[in-house]
Amino acid sequence: MKLLLAFLALILLNNSPANAQRRPDVTGVALTQKVGASLPPESVFIDADGRDVRIGELFDHAPIVLVLGYFHCEKLCGVTRLTLLRAAQKAGLSAGSDYVFVAISIDPAESVEAAKGARDMDFAAASPTGTADGFRYLAGKADDIRETAEAVGFHYRDGARAQTFVHPIGAVLVTPSGVISSYLSAIGSAPEEMSAAIHAAAARKVAARVSPALLLCFDFDSATGRYTFAIIKFLRLGAIVMTFAIAAIIYREFRKGARA
Repeated sequence: MKLLLAFLALILLNNSPANAQRRPDVTGVALTQKVGASLPPESVFIDADGRDVRIGELFDHAPIVLVLGYFHCEKLCGVTRLTLLRAAQKAGLSAGSDYVFVAISIDPAESVEAAKGARDMDFAAASPTGTADGFRYLAGKADDIRETAEAVGFHYRDGARAQTFVHPIGAVLVTPSGVISSYLSAIGSAPEEMSAAIHAAAARKVAARVSPALLLCFDFDSATGRYTFAIIKFLRLGAIVMTFAIAAIIYREFRKGARA
């Protein structure tokens, strides 16, 4: 048993914060689900065509698929948008009639050109079906960005480098009346899941909260196309759980042998 305890201590020490992979400060970064809450209708942004857009103007048309991130991001922001657009395409959904795709930059320094560049890049990569008004790529001022982000429970912070951000990834499904219907976790969903979520939002249904595994934008390494810290943290957690499970089995067998 002494050897077993020493082995457990060694694993826990190896997985301690002092030995963890260096990563940005994620204090306060979270996606707090606020199903049933409303988007702030008076928040104003500017779209990729240079037009002012009040959030309330997007209501009363079709369900909104809302994605927050930033357009010059080299990590998961672009991947998230493309995954959602492709899922909607495979589900046979058309932007403008079935849903409105809204991408909002959380970087107040980003301009109309950044929004247009992201839209053009996404269109070239995903070729989504829909009308021009079905795709809204928006940039805005800090106060309007914060107000919208807080309304949907999207909590983020500045990254280690200038004009970078640490933030959760996922999408918010909003009813045509501007009420949060549900959330899509991670970097998108299967076509059937997205179709069901959009149809539920169209029917103005509010879903129960889900428990997604939180992924943060810095978890993805764009150079290798792989997750870095995300994989490490899950592997470490799995190793600790497995170790204690094995320890419990050994201890139980040891007790049985002692009583025999």
